[in-house]
Amino acid sequence: MTRSNAPLEAFLTRGLADGVYPGAAAAVGTADGIDRVSTVGLRDPDRDAPTTRSTVFDAASLTKPVVTATTALALVESGDIALSDELGRHVPELAGRRRGEIRLDQLLTHSSGLQPYAFSESWSSASEALAGLRDRSLLDAAPGERHEYSCLNFVYLAEALRRATGRPLDELAETRVFDPAGMDASRLGPVSDEENVAATYDHDYRDRTLRGQVHDPLGWAMDGHSGNAGLFTTVDDLAAFARAYLAADGTLLSAATVERLRDDWLPDCEERHSLGWRLADGTYPAPNWSRRGLGHTGYTGTSLWLDHDRDRFAVLLTNQVHDGKDTGLVRFRERFHAMVAAGKFD
Repeated sequence: MTRSNAPLEAFLTRGLADGVYPGAAAAVGTADGIDRVSTVGLRDPDRDAPTTRSTVFDAASLTKPVVTATTALALVESGDIALSDELGRHVPELAGRRRGEIRLDQLLTHSSGLQPYAFSESWSSASEALAGLRDRSLLDAAPGERHEYSCLNFVYLAEALRRATGRPLDELAETRVFDPAGMDASRLGPVSDEENVAATYDHDYRDRTLRGQVHDPLGWAMDGHSGNAGLFTTVDDLAAFARAYLAADGTLLSAATVERLRDDWLPDCEERHSLGWRLADGTYPAPNWSRRGLGHTGYTGTSLWLDHDRDRFAVLLTNQVHDGKDTGLVRFRERFHAMVAAGKFD
């Protein structure tokens, strides 16, 4: 049963008053269910439209662990791919090139050596984006040499998954993630129905409010199939996903796979990282979370953290990027996670 939401709502309201975001939705719970959930503010400030539990948020880089990594690991479990596969095996155009030697596990751990990002405003489709990326020199380091976060890792991973199965990422997401977890309102964008979508604002390329269009430029060009971004979801759907991950009962992945996800897959690098997930460290997400906690954030102002050791999850969805990036969300998020771990919303 959901407990009193008053403490959580009060905290979210403080963030609203401090100008951290126009609107927010948050949920806290365990594998057994949601304990607290609350929404505040406006999903669309230009239309004075309130945030509700059914508001659909552009989750940005939460797409990486929730959709692309989970799908990849499910395909590993079904024998369709192997983490040791080189990229050139599934994308033959890259065979014989340095990028073709990158292993799938190096894409998942951001140790491929690929540069952080690449984009051209001339790209208007997935095929144009992939062709444009193939024509560029993108390796900043040898595969496996270092950790450097790169959206390109998941663009290439999504393409490898498509080639390996003959199915586009949105279909794979439906069968491997959304349907098993009961994420009925989730999809890979764009979203045609603007009625209950949290609005963002593209300050870099389109200079306008976005309603249901993917905020990330690569995700925008690739119609939501880029693998690094493109997920549109709700607070309840992400809570359902978190519960399935915490349960580790085979709904999404086997218990053995989830257990290995809590390990550091880059022991020789300064940055700790799992397969598609960040590991808790230092003040990230907060010092009272297990160091084996799994989490990720999204550029638009979203985050999801899981702590299997203490059976808890925290979902925070905002449309912070509507107002720009310097609103104090990083500090607010750390306070939120520290309070979740300390039971301050009970």
